[in-house]
Amino acid sequence: MYKILPFTLFFLITACGSNTIKPLVKPDWINNPEQGAVGSSTTHVKGRHYQEDLAISRARERLAARYGVEISSIQSINEKIVNDKAYVTSNKQINQAIKNKEVKAHVRETWYDSQKDEIWVWVYPIK
Repeated sequence: MYKILPFTLFFLITACGSNTIKPLVKPDWINNPEQGAVGSSTTHVKGRHYQEDLAISRARERLAARYGVEISSIQSINEKIVNDKAYVTSNKQINQAIKNKEVKAHVRETWYDSQKDEIWVWVYPIK
């Protein structure tokens, strides 16, 4: 019994040490988007596609605001929990006032933070 104990402890210690999570390195464009804009979104109820669309929408709103498009948005989220089941509804209303400006953008790059389940999107204006 005493001969097996050191081997068991050794395997437990090495197994725990190999599972360390390395921090992800964010790309430079998240903090410095140059002429573009950055948007992000965490976990979305409808899945990854909607999560990415929301991040793109947020980035485009920021870019448009920089080029003279006035944007105001109101979002209401209702959550109802009954017997351990959650029901979530969302309603978003966006109002824009454009002053002879048309802002076009394309997605230059995306980055996914798997530890936080967050998508970051970098959009750039098209001239």
